Amino acid sequence: MISHFRISLVLALMLALILAVPVLAGGWAVITLDELPSSVIAGEPFTVGFMVLQHGKTPMTNLEPVIIARSGSEKLSFLPAEEGKPGHYAVSLTLPTEGEWEWTIHAFSMEQQMPTLSVVAPAVALASMPETKSQLVESPTISPLLIVRAGALGMGLIALAYALRRKSRVAIALTALCLTIGVGSFMLGSAVPAAEAESKSPTKAASAESISQVELGQRLFVAKGCITCHVNTKIPNHDDYWTIDMGATNLSNFSASPEILRIRLRNPKDAKSDTQMPNLDLSDSEIEALIAFVNSK
Repeated sequence: MISHFRISLVLALMLALILAVPVLAGGWAVITLDELPSSVIAGEPFTVGFMVLQHGKTPMTNLEPVIIARSGSEKLSFLPAEEGKPGHYAVSLTLPTEGEWEWTIHAFSMEQQMPTLSVVAPAVALASMPETKSQLVESPTISPLLIVRAGALGMGLIALAYALRRKSRVAIALTALCLTIGVGSFMLGSAVPAAEAESKSPTKAASAESISQVELGQRLFVAKGCITCHVNTKIPNHDDYWTIDMGATNLSNFSASPEILRIRLRNPKDAKSDTQMPNLDLSDSEIEALIAFVNSK
């Protein structure tokens, strides 16, 4: 009689063989996100675009990819369509509630998990925006102090004219002193509110959320498909990602000079003419973030 252990072992081997056949037959691809979604607001649409490249090189057309997003008990599916150049797909997503959303892209034989989306409520997004200068549209008001200052200045001018006609040095000196004090009070009074308004005005730096270069590079390492070919244990829950062991460098304890990495990431063939690494058309900022992550400890 066959034991349960042997049956389980046979089933496990069969499952492993089934999963390995597509890879051995060339049935794997790299899914490369155009860019990381940012400022995702609940109930508001945003666009996700990505490339599907067989072996990281050949654009794959006529696919029917699916994006699945989950948050708690909510599960949504989206169907990207071909758009733009061959192998490129895009879709507009709307996530209805705030919170952390896990999402994956299914394309060809791959199921690639993407970095978690932090979705904020519309009110939170509005509150994080810099205040507008609403005082510009408010109706102007005249303070009593302004009236007193204007009256004093006018009387000072009249007194100055009278003093000049009488040619009284004492009257001229006193009148000039009053005018100096009046003009100075005007200048001081207008400068103080401006300084107070400037100090109370929020800045983008204070309201905008930011992440470190290393964390951004970590997200890009997943979103750009680097993890499909390179093992990297610095990725949280790295075992949850599908990494094809095709002989690519294990980057878990790897580091190199930024200059060399910059050349390799901008155009891999400039570093090694026969490399299998694809050119992912990375921007300069993405390259710098990936360098920071790869060289992090």
